Amino acid sequence: MDLLKTVFGIDVSSRKSNVCIMVNGQKVNDYAISNDMVGFNQLLGDLKQVTKPQIIFEATGVYSRRLQAFLDMHELRYVMMNPLEAKRKTKDDLHQNKTDKLDALYLAKLQSEHPQRLAYVQSEEYQELMANNRIYEQASHDLITNRNRLHKAIQLTFPEIEHLMVNPIGKNYWSIVLRFPHPDIVLETKEADIIDFLKGLTGIGKKRANDIAQSLIRLAKVACPAVKKNSAHIRGLKMAINNILSAEEE
Repeated sequence: MDLLKTVFGIDVSSRKSNVCIMVNGQKVNDYAISNDMVGFNQLLGDLKQVTKPQIIFEATGVYSRRLQAFLDMHELRYVMMNPLEAKRKTKDDLHQNKTDKLDALYLAKLQSEHPQRLAYVQSEEYQELMANNRIYEQASHDLITNRNRLHKAIQLTFPEIEHLMVNPIGKNYWSIVLRFPHPDIVLETKEADIIDFLKGLTGIGKKRANDIAQSLIRLAKVACPAVKKNSAHIRGLKMAINNILSAEEE
């Protein structure tokens, strides 16, 4: 029966990881590895020398993700600590000073003195679901950010256009603003061309296109923009709309 309890505390950074090995609460080795197959295989060699090694590291975003994938590939269980939770536990349980660096030694001490439950290897399907969720959250954040940027830009270029539709949102509205970001552009365009453009949008027929065109021209005639039609703010507005359309599609 193996009575030894071996803990591998791993402090993951962008280019390398520091490893601290503790056996029954005593530090026996520490070293640095590169975050690539060479470094991970060096770590694996030590892990294979131990019966049921306990591995602990912080979830540091994309940097720890490669280590996690390597451990999953070799079906090695581990503790992946939330950074805030790790700092709280090491401070409370190990009397760590607030300014101390949370390194491999502290992580190894934490698992030696206050063992955390080892996680099971995550399935590839679960990891893909998590990745898709992160992408969705980022797209949602980008959508909100660019909507706010668009609103601010419109206040300078053509604020009256926000009254064109009952709800100034959606692909058709953004497409109209993208085509007519400034009242001068509206007034320089033939009414027939405006109507043809509008009829090309989803769900807009001839009568609806004519009504929107009349409203757009009326708003353009009373508009008093703060910038000219060739202003850099127009480019910023178009960038925001293209980002919105991309995020919506995503």
